[in-house]
Amino acid sequence: MKHLVVLFCSLVFALNINAQKPNPVKWTFTAIKKSDKQYEVVASATIDAPWHIYSQFVSGGPIPTHFTFNKNPLVLLSGKTKEKGKLQKMFDKNFNTELSFFSEKVDFIQTVNLKVASKTNLVGMVEYSICNDDRCLPPAKVSFEVALQ
Repeated sequence: MKHLVVLFCSLVFALNINAQKPNPVKWTFTAIKKSDKQYEVVASATIDAPWHIYSQFVSGGPIPTHFTFNKNPLVLLSGKTKEKGKLQKMFDKNFNTELSFFSEKVDFIQTVNLKVASKTNLVGMVEYSICNDDRCLPPAKVSFEVALQ
């Protein structure tokens, strides 16, 4: 009986610790059809206050947001991933550099072209850093898959 009580307490403690882990960024991934062979793949980040996510174009500081797309013989990436949101810039004394970041919401948009008009998927991963005025969380990675139809 003692072992069951210890096991139960350990399980409750472990679940409680996991429940307290902050997850201030919610991601959604969609594809917007622009023509028979062209899509905009949109990765939308909704960020809880007071957190912020860094631009793809920061250097000398935290890990910038970075997208990796798996190779697909039917898909060609067109240009770089664009950012759409209210970009904020601030000198950060901790990193001794000016940093660019987004609060509340940002869309990352990648234009893709299909080699032939057909149904396929774009698979990838986004890696990002999230901070508030007091602390930063460890870098996170989120995998995604978007249907191009």
